[in-house]
Amino acid sequence: MDTVKLSIQEREQTGNGPARRLRAAGRIPGVVYSKGVEAKSISIAVGELKAAIVGHGHNVILELDLGDAATTAKGKKKAVPQFAVIKEIQNHPTKRHWLHVDLHEVDLAVEIEAPVAIELVGTPAGAEDGGVLDWEHREVVVRALPSAIPDVLELDISGLQIGHHLSVEALKAPVGTEILDDPQTVVVSLIAPRAEQAAVVAEVAEPEVVGGDKSEE
Repeated sequence: MDTVKLSIQEREQTGNGPARRLRAAGRIPGVVYSKGVEAKSISIAVGELKAAIVGHGHNVILELDLGDAATTAKGKKKAVPQFAVIKEIQNHPTKRHWLHVDLHEVDLAVEIEAPVAIELVGTPAGAEDGGVLDWEHREVVVRALPSAIPDVLELDISGLQIGHHLSVEALKAPVGTEILDDPQTVVVSLIAPRAEQAAVVAEVAEPEVVGGDKSEE
């Protein structure tokens, strides 16, 4: 996966008031966490972050431009590359905007763990008989190099019949990517239509009549 350059500004002020002013100016407050280094408060232009996610997915590798520079022997400034991934984006509970973002610095040569969404592909064969899809597990955690983390993992459900299911073990991960979830965890099932389920329950629940009608004795 290619990296996406993202301009970031350091924040000196924290708290609700400064955060609200940042959002009003079209920026989202956030924090960059780095191993062995104090967390850094930052802000990002909302439009730039959205463009990175829309174009490359939530597991995009961000090349952070913090304005830091190292001076070379010739006196020219050379940017120091810093890479990070998105760990969490906090959303407003009622309004459609972001409140805060957490970034974690990564080493491109060291494996990381990350959640990956499962994408269902195809139409179940049992759908023609009225089967209803029950999607129980929508993402898995994988381990891989940052550049090898997939945006989604596809699961072909076209062969699914009523009463059958597919588990995590049916997912195919790219070379170099390990799925950490239990292979037997059910991802998706095709269940009988509700009317049919209700009929079965009613049949099981109906009491058995023994000995006939005693009122005739």
